Parts: sequence; C-alpha cells; structure tokens
Amino acid sequence: MNQQGSKNFSDGQTAAAGIEVGFTMVEVVVSLVILSTTVIAVFGAMTTCLSGAHHTRRLMGSVLLAETKLVESRLRLSENAAFETTQGHEDLYRWEVRVAPTPVENLAAIRVRVKWLEQQRKQQYELFSLFYIKPAIRG
Repeated sequence: MNQQGSKNFSDGQTAAAGIEVGFTMVEVVVSLVILSTTVIAVFGAMTTCLSGAHHTRRLMGSVLLAETKLVESRLRLSENAAFETTQGHEDLYRWEVRVAPTPVENLAAIRVRVKWLEQQRKQQYELFSLFYIKPAIRG
C-alpha cells in the first residue's frame, strides 16, 4: 500500500475497493475486430487509389502521345497536303493517324487513335481535329 491507503494497480492487482483493474477478454476481442476491420478498409482504399493513379498515368501518356501526333500531322499537312494513314508504336502504346479530306474545300480531318493494354483490358483514346490547308498560290 502507498501512503493514502490504496494499492497500486499493476499486474492485475485489485483496488482498495476490491474492483479488478484491466480489460476482459471480450473487450480485447471486440477491439481487435474493430482494429482489423479498419486496417482492411484502409488497405482497400489505398489499393483503389493506387489503381486509379496507375490508370491516370497511362491515360495521360496516351493523351500526350495523341497530341504530339496531331501536331506532327498538322506540320506535315502545312508542308504538303498528303492524305495518308500512318501507324506505329511507342513504349506501351500503339497509335494510328488518319488524315482524310472532307467535303469542304481546303479542310482536312485528322483522327489520332492511341491504344494500350491495361489490366488485361484494351484501352483507347481518340483525338479528332479539323485543319485548314492554305491553298497554293498560283503565279
């Protein structure tokens, strides 16, 4: 006993009033169940976030590739008005650029399609633009 006349509460000892101090087995099991459920939920949310970040990274890569191919096609069209379809691949992506005439004179349609495989599923991003071709000056 200490100077006030009560016992210390360590190692499962009892208090001065005779009440046992500590947690029951049921309380410990319930707290472990709550803790495990919380940890599982947090890991599930982290997995979902990582998967979303991975998909976003791949999608952004395809957008950048499509925009690059669109600009390259516009530059080629401004040099010579050749309607063509080109294909290729870069890293994880396969791309196709189709430049076609439209019913409107001096207007070309450019369609860029980028495909990639992600988690055993085919993904695709498509970009479409119209481009005005300056008529050749006849002298």
